[in-house]
Amino acid sequence: MEDRQMLTLKALALMVQQYLEERSDGSVDSYAMSAGESAIEALAAFGYMEVSEFGARFGRWTDAGRALLSWDDSRSAASEAFPAPHPSPRSR
Repeated sequence: MEDRQMLTLKALALMVQQYLEERSDGSVDSYAMSAGESAIEALAAFGYMEVSEFGARFGRWTDAGRALLSWDDSRSAASEAFPAPHPSPRSR
């Protein structure tokens, strides 16, 4: 994966974390905003989130997604590896 793709995924994950609500049960609510739903679907395509059975209004961070949120993009690739994406079966 190219550096620009890694930075883009990291930025998208941070936007989801900042602007969408993570509920006490761990689900992330997009409040039916199409941009939020698209972000959840995009991150799910790489395995960083799971889309709920009710559709993209709700998502849930995967272990890879939590690792992505904590990945420090200012450090060299040698000191901390980028969390590898795991495409979800739904996106294939």
